[in-house]
Amino acid sequence: MVNFGKNIKVNIYRDTMGYSFPLVVRSNVFPACLYLNAYLNGNHNSPFSKGNKGSSTQAPSLNTRIKYAYELKILYCYFTKKDINLVDRVADGELLSRVEVKDFVRACKLYTDDNASQESSNVTSITDKRIRDAIHATANSHSQVSAHTFRQRLIRLRSYIEYLYVCHHYDQASTEENAKTDDKFRAFQLYINKFISGSRKDNTITKDAFEPAISTDKFFELLETIKESSPKNPFKSSKLRNQIIMQILIDTGVRVGAVLKLKISDLVDDWDNPRFLLTRTPDDATDTRRIPAANKTKALSISVSSDLMKLIKLYVSTMRVSRSSAHEHDFVFVSEKGVTSGQPISYKAIHKLVDKFGDAVGINLHPHKLRHKWNEVFTDKAEEAGFEPAQIEDMRKYSMGWVEDSKMAQTYNEFKLAVKVQELSAKNQCKSVPSLGGVNE
Repeated sequence: MVNFGKNIKVNIYRDTMGYSFPLVVRSNVFPACLYLNAYLNGNHNSPFSKGNKGSSTQAPSLNTRIKYAYELKILYCYFTKKDINLVDRVADGELLSRVEVKDFVRACKLYTDDNASQESSNVTSITDKRIRDAIHATANSHSQVSAHTFRQRLIRLRSYIEYLYVCHHYDQASTEENAKTDDKFRAFQLYINKFISGSRKDNTITKDAFEPAISTDKFFELLETIKESSPKNPFKSSKLRNQIIMQILIDTGVRVGAVLKLKISDLVDDWDNPRFLLTRTPDDATDTRRIPAANKTKALSISVSSDLMKLIKLYVSTMRVSRSSAHEHDFVFVSEKGVTSGQPISYKAIHKLVDKFGDAVGINLHPHKLRHKWNEVFTDKAEEAGFEPAQIEDMRKYSMGWVEDSKMAQTYNEFKLAVKVQELSAKNQCKSVPSLGGVNE
């Protein structure tokens, strides 16, 4: 049982209609559990869910289900190693004990995929106290996941248990046995909810609000490095494509999914206002990628500079057109070498190129940092232009594709808020702290 988790994987499949879906599988072939995968690809609004106003009756997006799949893999491997069959437990009305829940909560805090690192089959007797102390210190210094990740793992267990309860017990005729099961189910909910609600206090990672997403000097270095002509450009090929992708991420603040979804038909080459359309087309039958592109935000129009539009058109008419497979679809950015040449570029490919540009300038870089940096630059430019704070936030929400009541602006603008608070605090301190100079000052 020690190596059980190594046989459990998350695979992405495509059905006969062309829709992609994830499965948690055993030995790369067999579904690990029918109930687990039925829950994974079904509607997650259980009768016990609260506050689901406006929630969709459709299954979650593919990317969300892939995230759920990895969370489900963790809990499935963990309980299987503990010889606990969750389906049988719930069907028999036993559920989980307080100790079993608490042990899972403790395991969820560690950076591990299958939790095998928490268990050891070898027991060694150590007599030297200094060695024992060193081992104890090391054992208690494992890195922990973020509070958000920890919380999501617990929520996934709660949600899956609720799903199994609905399958086996919900809305059945009341009997003494059913009443006992209902009591155990409610007790389980109350107990795990205590850990979920308290998880926000467990985050040991402190973000410095004064730290910009990317420092000014590194940002300007990055702008030079991404250029096709730059001697610091780390790529030997695909330089034009990679430059354009980076410029779109930097100049517009869109997510990677928007870049992947971009089609030639979405380009509007207006001389006065060049732009592209950011569309929402889930389950796009023309997207043959293993993980199809997805746009989380509202559909909207994204303005770009004339120079950037010229580069996009140049790439389409030269590099892209030279790949025969590229004529089979309308997506702008394609793979330029290997067996996938001409096929739409993948999420993994964009993350790798962003990471490689980060290495070239000596920073840890990922696409969402570019989105954060865009918001910082946007705030500076809008304030320089004289816009009021309320106007800036309205424009930001539109540019980011957020809904009207979105709270994301607060998250992206922490750096600017921290700087303003510091400036006001410094002024107040200057007034309140007495002069330390001589009497003649």
